[in-house]
Formats: sequence, structure tokens, C-alpha cells
Amino acid sequence: ELDPLLPASLAALLFIRMAATRPRWGVMGLGKISNDFSCSIIANGSPIAAVAARDLQKAQDFADKFGAKRAHGSYQDLVEDPEVDVIYVGTIHAVHFQNVKMALEAGKHVVCEKPMGVNTAEVRELIELARSKKLFLLEALWTRFFPAIRKAREVLASGELGEPRYVQGNFGFVALPEDEPHRLWDPEQAGGAMLDIGPYVLSAALMVFGSTVPEQIACTGTLAKTGVDKDCVLALSWAGKGSASLLCTLSTNLPDEVLVVCSNGQLRIHPPAHCPLRITVAKAVGDGQFEEEVHNFELPHCPECVSVNFPNSEGFLHEVKAVEDALQKGLLECPEYTLDESLAMVQIMDAFRKQVGVVYPFDK
Repeated sequence: ELDPLLPASLAALLFIRMAATRPRWGVMGLGKISNDFSCSIIANGSPIAAVAARDLQKAQDFADKFGAKRAHGSYQDLVEDPEVDVIYVGTIHAVHFQNVKMALEAGKHVVCEKPMGVNTAEVRELIELARSKKLFLLEALWTRFFPAIRKAREVLASGELGEPRYVQGNFGFVALPEDEPHRLWDPEQAGGAMLDIGPYVLSAALMVFGSTVPEQIACTGTLAKTGVDKDCVLALSWAGKGSASLLCTLSTNLPDEVLVVCSNGQLRIHPPAHCPLRITVAKAVGDGQFEEEVHNFELPHCPECVSVNFPNSEGFLHEVKAVEDALQKGLLECPEYTLDESLAMVQIMDAFRKQVGVVYPFDK
């Protein structure tokens, strides 16, 4: 960060030099989520070298809005752009695999919105490709980069609450009616609750119990008319560690909170737990009695020239900073959310889909 007391001319010069050493971003797919992520790229003072959409005019409008140097009318042109170092993939679920693979094969580092792939085979292939080419790859689970989550992990690692024993998490909202065309209900677009919001509750359990597939996975749920899942209930158990009870749904509003029960207390991640600004640390002091300490965190500011679409999207800034820090250190993944965790998560999601009977056309 620049010293606010620096003379304006010197501050401007230092800002230019800092920007020149930062990775040059490319943005692939220019929908609402890419808008919000791009707000944080420019909030960080980082350069957007190029953006791409299938519609060149849409790409040009997006480039003008965010000050990108170039607009491309194809994703192939973006990955071949020599002035792009790292690409943010904000396309729909079903094409993440082909988009990420295209970028990696072109030698670009990649940050891909979750889910990085729709099944284990896709995610494993992308991880192996990135590692073989020594390229950075991140499934962009932005939750892990919020200061509230960093604090939660610090508390759990300190042992002050004892050993984690149980995780309870939920996330749900009322989607459009099933008979209305929408990606959430479309098997061709890898629709359903699990791939859309399931990663948030699953990541809470993986954060606590580690990046391994649980020995016991018991799932149930209900399917929409189109055959995708609209309600997901999971019971997971890691031998010698603990268990998790998770719920996500597209049919009702849920609090969006996480509770981690430990041997000497509990930790609550307050709503919205997928982009939290508050946690409560409760130490047990007797039967049913706890001594609570609340930690609150502020959202970063969004540049005045742009605006975000989703609640707390200003928090993408934490992820942008973490990615750039990792790249500048020569890391090939973010320690906050590793590729091993991405692989464990998709294996759990595959197990869920198998148990409840969700099959996508590209699974066959």
C-alpha cells in the first residue's frame, strides 16, 4: 500500500511502477460474475490487458468500462494474446473444462470460477496439465480469501477450541420456477444446486477436516423436472477426525451459515457464510455455557466508476491479491485453497450425483 502522505506526483509514479510489475489479466466470459471480479482487479490497481466474449461488441463495451487494452471476439484470441499473463474464466459450468484447458495449453496461468470441472475426470486432467506445464491454477472459491475465514482458520489451528468434531453448513435460495429456461435447471449446462452452491458448504467441511475424501458419504435429495438436483443433503465422515452435515437447495431460503463444533467450544461463521464479514468464537465454560468473542470485518471499497451485481462482491479483492501474491512468489497454487482440495471436492460431488441419480449428457 502507498503512504497517503507521499506527494501526489511521487505517489502516481510509484503506482505506475507497481502496476507494471503486476500480472496482466485477461477475462474470459463477460457476465455478471466477471464484472464483479473485474471491479476488484481495477480496485487493486492491476492491469486488465484483454477481455473476450463471443460477441465482439459486448467485449468492446466491457473493455471500455474497465479500461482493458483490447477486446477479443473469441476465447482463442484471448489465450493467444501475448500481453496476457493470467486468465480469469467466468463462463458457465459446462464449458469450464474446455476453456481452462485452452488457456493452459496456450501457456497462461488460470483462475477459474467454481466448479473448475463438472466431474472428477475433468478436474484431474486440468490439474495434471497445469502441473506438467508448471502453470498456476486456482479454482476460484473466493470464500477462502475473506479475512473472516482467515481468522476462523487461525482460531481452529491454535487449538483454543480443542479438536474440531462436527461441521454443520447450509446455503439455499429460491431459484426461478422449474419450467422457466435457466442454466440452473438445464442438464446441458451442468445445472443443479450441487455444482452451483454445493462447493460453498463442502469447502467448509474440507477446511476443517482436510483435503481428503471422507470414508463415509451418505446423500439424499430431490430432483427437478429436468433431472438435475434442487435439494442436496449430505452426511460425511472422516475416520478419526469428525463428521459434517450439509444442506444446499434451490427451493427455499436458508440462513447461509456454518457452525464448527469443537471439543472445547464452537466457531460460527455468520451469514452470508460464503462471503462472510463476521465470526463468533465461543469457548465452553460449563454445561451449555460459552464465553463469546465476536470478530467483525469490513468490505473493501469498490471503485466509484463501476458497481457489483452480487452481495459482498467487493470481497473479490482478497482473492485478486492472493493470486497476484502467489504468482509473484512463483507458486503454482494458492495455499488458501489447494488443487488437492479441488480434487477432493469434485469427488464428493460425483458421489452425491451418483447416489441421487443426476447424470449430465457429457458424463455418458
